[in-house]
Amino acid sequence: MNKIKVEVVRRKAPRPRKRTAEPSKRQTTLEGRRSRGDRIFSVLHWLLRRSVAAWLCAAALAVTVTYGTPHVLVTYRCIDGGRCFECRYFGVQGMREQLGAQWTCPVFVMMPLDWAPIIRKLKSG
Repeated sequence: MNKIKVEVVRRKAPRPRKRTAEPSKRQTTLEGRRSRGDRIFSVLHWLLRRSVAAWLCAAALAVTVTYGTPHVLVTYRCIDGGRCFECRYFGVQGMREQLGAQWTCPVFVMMPLDWAPIIRKLKSG
């Protein structure tokens, strides 16, 4: 019989293999039954990955919450003196009215979000 040579590759033992999920858990995952906490965690995980799309979505969300959404002037009514009393804008949340600074109607405006319809939609869905 020949002599056996032992060669040490690492100091640590190999990692144990991960167990497979139980069939019941696998079935609920396949059916898409996630709790609200799981959904929030998966969205946060997606946002925190280092990808260009995730950072662009996060930047767009930050600008929307901070400054609002862009709206363009559709109709307006002004007096001869240049003071306007009705400015209607069309944007992400539909038609809205707002007067500009010093009673003017700028062509493009960043309007803050109207949170009431968004909250109603989230509660009903």
